[in-house]
Amino acid sequence: MKIIFADDMADMREGIIESLDAIEKDFGPFEILGQAKDGRELISLVERNPSVDLVLTDLRMPNMDGLSALVYLRANCNVKNIVVVSSESMASISQAEKIKVDADTEEKLALLDKIAHRVIDDEEVEGKISSILIGCEKLRLDPIQVVEYYGATGYMRKPITKRKMHGLFEELSKTDSFINIGIV
Repeated sequence: MKIIFADDMADMREGIIESLDAIEKDFGPFEILGQAKDGRELISLVERNPSVDLVLTDLRMPNMDGLSALVYLRANCNVKNIVVVSSESMASISQAEKIKVDADTEEKLALLDKIAHRVIDDEEVEGKISSILIGCEKLRLDPIQVVEYYGATGYMRKPITKRKMHGLFEELSKTDSFINIGIV
């Protein structure tokens, strides 16, 4: 399996490599085609390596966030599996606020789609949000729901461990549904 991954933190990139090494005998062989520190580097790597089978991307990175990279890759590249890896969640929002957030999710996703079109077209508009992650935060949307909405294969909560990586590859081999690898 050919893999590209992105995380702005070197220790997290090292953790991905260690986790992949630990499960390679069960799911490999793996070929790491590249590592990126932000979404723009990730896009460049994927465009140079169209045969990639799996992209792992952090959500919060400089220059371009993982959500924006996900949307761009889904619109412009033929990547089979994209999994967002992050510690982001809606856990900090109170239950009352979460009910309100859930109630108008469709409207908010429609607004987020306007931002997505700017990302897909790589268009900067002065005074307009051009990051899907920032749009997600401002609209108080659940990042897991948003990554699924934009076609990610799954979501894996940080920190990355051998056990979580094993669970991810196990699920990738048997399901076409959205994969959510939480706290394991």
